Amino acid sequence: MFNTKDILHNIINFVKKYKIILISMILSTVIIISGIKLFIDKKEAKIYEICAKQLIEISQNIVKHYQTSPNYWGLSTEVVINKKLYTNNMKATNDTLLNILGKPIKIGADEYGNVVMPTAKNFVIAYTDLNKKQCIEIGSQKFNKSFWLNVIKITIKNDKHTQDFLWGSKNYDLPIKRIKLKDLCQENNNNIIIHL
Repeated sequence: MFNTKDILHNIINFVKKYKIILISMILSTVIIISGIKLFIDKKEAKIYEICAKQLIEISQNIVKHYQTSPNYWGLSTEVVINKKLYTNNMKATNDTLLNILGKPIKIGADEYGNVVMPTAKNFVIAYTDLNKKQCIEIGSQKFNKSFWLNVIKITIKNDKHTQDFLWGSKNYDLPIKRIKLKDLCQENNNNIIIHL
């Protein structure tokens, strides 16, 4: 039969005898876990930077393609795919364009990718079906100045909210602050709609 007093005494003696080794093992474990977390966080940050670069590049490719046209008439996701206006690290199928996260991108007159009609001088790039973290990270990216010069507004849309971020807005101004997105983005089904 086990004597709890003896077991406790043995544990205390073991800890006293191997205290330095136990502390070293605990510290090593904490350092390894911290290193792994830092590596994962840096890798995630890099992925979101690539998402931002994809957005910048695809918008530049579209503007360049239509530079001799008076407007964006006919622009849609399908046209972007057929004319290969997307970036190399995006995936394109018949009618679907996916960003580096594997999430659908819609391009056209609205977040559904409808065709831009005659005389329309603007278009939309929508990152769709994002989870909360993706919504926050992509929505709060620090884009370059030349990209911001083309942005009219950015809309965050999900089942609970539709919120426009506009230049000079009192509460919802551009560029988007991370803190605003934490309240607006829900767990799933978020869309970021960039109006250019």
